[in-house]
Amino acid sequence: MTTMADIESNYQIKYSEKWGSYLQQEVSRLDKYVTVESGLTGKMAAFDQYGLLSFDEKTERMKSTALSEAPTKRRVIHPKIFTKAVGFDEFDAKKLANIDVPVSKTIESLRAAAGRCMDKVMIDAFLGTNYTGENGTTSVSLPTSQTIAKDFVESGTAVASNLTVGKLRRALTILQKNEAWSDERRAYGDELVLACSSSQINALLQQQEVSSFDYNAVRALAEGRLDTFLGFRIIRTEQLPIDSSNVRSCIAWVKSRAQFGIWDDFKVKLSVRDDLDETLQIRAKFACGATRLQEEGFVKILCAE
Repeated sequence: MTTMADIESNYQIKYSEKWGSYLQQEVSRLDKYVTVESGLTGKMAAFDQYGLLSFDEKTERMKSTALSEAPTKRRVIHPKIFTKAVGFDEFDAKKLANIDVPVSKTIESLRAAAGRCMDKVMIDAFLGTNYTGENGTTSVSLPTSQTIAKDFVESGTAVASNLTVGKLRRALTILQKNEAWSDERRAYGDELVLACSSSQINALLQQQEVSSFDYNAVRALAEGRLDTFLGFRIIRTEQLPIDSSNVRSCIAWVKSRAQFGIWDDFKVKLSVRDDLDETLQIRAKFACGATRLQEEGFVKILCAE
């Protein structure tokens, strides 16, 4: 006796005819808040700066003139080169049937990855070791005087905390004391920038001392819009380093003191690889680097999450 199959055993699977995308940061978030120079060449790029001068008081008549050397300094960027190649077999299109080979999605994803990578290059440079000297081999670190401790408080007993209004006020004070930030710089079009994660924005939202006006400004950040707080243009990024103790390093800086250099902007090339049975190759590349022009224009803020 033949047993008839239940209708459920003939149910079919309907497959999507379009490629979706994983959640991701799709563009660089920092490139608009740094000084960018493109078209760079050579094994390194040097950014020469003129230092500080001060007057000497004249205390004698017809004294011999004393000449001073011009106080020049140099900061260099060594380029980092990044590449990525994705391949599709010559028969992938046939085997995928009603869905296209995801060429456009691959290019889109490569562009997004490049934006994230560029941000990481900037973050690493602004927090890490930079190079100076005639040959660009002398290392320079961000001094501890430019770091706000995780347990910083304006008054009372020190206790580890996430981002606080007090820490922001301290960062602003450091930058102003260094003459890195002033009303004149704002008038020239310079900007005060703070890079932090969603955890720091949430911490600000929970602080009672934030006024209702400022609260609305910070609330906009939680909704994913760029805004300002205490004069800082706040940029949310989840790429800032966090250590094993859940202490994240956030960065405040003055735009004109943050240098980003591009040797080769993001480019994509499609080619057929005859050496791989006519595989379609999608290859992307770019080369870039970053540096602090002056340590005095940066503050690292340690935040306990």
